[in-house]
Amino acid sequence: MIRKLFISLLLFLLLSCAFVSAKSHHITLLTVAETGTGITGGTADAYLEIKPGSGRIFLDSFPLTKIDTQISTRYANKIACDYLDIDCSNKDFFYTIRADSTIVGGPSASASLTVLTIAALKGITLRNDTVMTGTINSGGSIGPVGGIVSKAEATEKAGFKRMLVPRFSIALEEGEEASNKSLNLTITGINVTRSWINRSTNETRKDEMRIRINGTGRPTQNISVIKISNLEEALSYFTDKPLKQEQSQINVPSEYTETMRGIANALCRRALDMKAITNLNDSEINRLNELIIKINKSLAEENYYSEASYCFNLGVLLRKASFRKIELAQPSRLTIIKKLTRQAVDDFSFNLENRELNTLSELEAYVIVKERLLESEALLSDLDTNFSADDLAYAVERYYSAVFWSDFFRSKSRAVELDQEYLEDACYKKLSEAEERINYAALYAPFFLGNPRNSLDEAYSQSKNKNYKMCLFKASYAKAESNLILSSISVNAEQINDLAYEKLDAARKLLAKEQSRGWFPIMGYSYYEYANSLNKHNDSISGLIFSEYALELGNIEMYFPKKKPWFQLPSINRDALLLAVSAFSLGVMIGLLVIVSVIRRSQRKNERLKKLSRHSKR
Repeated sequence: MIRKLFISLLLFLLLSCAFVSAKSHHITLLTVAETGTGITGGTADAYLEIKPGSGRIFLDSFPLTKIDTQISTRYANKIACDYLDIDCSNKDFFYTIRADSTIVGGPSASASLTVLTIAALKGITLRNDTVMTGTINSGGSIGPVGGIVSKAEATEKAGFKRMLVPRFSIALEEGEEASNKSLNLTITGINVTRSWINRSTNETRKDEMRIRINGTGRPTQNISVIKISNLEEALSYFTDKPLKQEQSQINVPSEYTETMRGIANALCRRALDMKAITNLNDSEINRLNELIIKINKSLAEENYYSEASYCFNLGVLLRKASFRKIELAQPSRLTIIKKLTRQAVDDFSFNLENRELNTLSELEAYVIVKERLLESEALLSDLDTNFSADDLAYAVERYYSAVFWSDFFRSKSRAVELDQEYLEDACYKKLSEAEERINYAALYAPFFLGNPRNSLDEAYSQSKNKNYKMCLFKASYAKAESNLILSSISVNAEQINDLAYEKLDAARKLLAKEQSRGWFPIMGYSYYEYANSLNKHNDSISGLIFSEYALELGNIEMYFPKKKPWFQLPSINRDALLLAVSAFSLGVMIGLLVIVSVIRRSQRKNERLKKLSRHSKR
């Protein structure tokens, strides 16, 4: 009996140890490498193990990857944890990448690594006949990549059946033909598995294509190439689970609406008080009339951010005319106005820097106000050597817009840790992401990176001055502008409208999710509202810009740890829980063995006593 229990115990321990050991999850990556004859596609194996820890991320790769691969892996991890609403600070992540050839650096594998991380966190088994290429962006949207032809060849060569690609990929168009020595690749639209609507024409477009690869010396094989837009779609193809169409809507708080309406009213009153100015030229009069029409439309649509923007521009237009008139009559008055404005800006900046910030809404209000004050400061400084009535007018109006926007300091939201350490960490993470994305965009559009690089330079300047709050947001602008360039490279004029609405829809989902977490992104929603208005008025290009800003600035919450309640149940790691259960079961079994052993000894002892008693009676 005891021997059987002992054997059972050993088997139980062996099974328990195997069960609680960290499980490795796997996904295949598509890569491109530069060779002597050009670009060659390839595959790599990516593995992930998750163990109890402190939020560290380790990357072991062979051959060695570039630094941007490490950055994109960290960002993919953060997106996955944020997507699942999981606190990953009590886990360590061990990523392993193995390939037969050199891996070209870049974020094109980040979407796949995000799917891998989600699968590992949730214990999901991924299909082994599907591969994907694409960048991962804020809100879980899948961004464009290059090298599609080379990656398609690698997909076919490795025996995969399906290849997921971003909907608007670089150099991927229906009817495109490309050749790569022995490879002839043609894309045709067949086998529809899901459809989407072209919002401008209400035409249903096909989502799945097939790439027929006729390689010399090998049989023809079909590969399904499926266009996707976000993580939900990617996961549905990797798991064969139906795509959940989220219908989440943004519920705009009345507090935001009232504050934004007040800001718009203040800016409009300030502008309209100067409307009687008569020294406008014809182009300025035309511009004035255009702005008034847009203001009235925005007011009718209750689009108060747009109204505020148009009223600010109207105020600048009229203030310039006013100052030019003063410059002709009393130029010394402009010097006095400049001095008084500089003093007002300095005083306001001093008070702003001494304000304690405890919520993300307060952080956003700080950034909005500080950005306007910095613009005003820069212009006023330039006026010391190169005086301009127009620049002074803009500096004055920018100062007043900062004053009006400070009303958002009254907004309430969930508290987060905003001390210098966390802000510095958030700043450096965003700087790394922006650098990675700019370097990737430079591969395809090196001559269009002026704005992203300028924004990034400003972010580094703020970091050097230890203003990590502004650094975080300036780096976010740089990343958004890089994403915009990458997204628009492969889009023709007919597709711009579709891309604009896709980005807008991604921003809507992101903002709704953030709101469900107890935070309403002021900047993210303001840009979303403005982008929506621009799209409605057939300005899809500008709408794209502000949709990218909405996506990037609506997701800053994930860079900060949440303030924990004064009491909460400890989080339990699955493997730790299994180990505890195993230890408890082991203790129970050992206890049972001891009890059985004691009982058996007692029984044998009683039997011996009985025998002795019987012998003594004889």
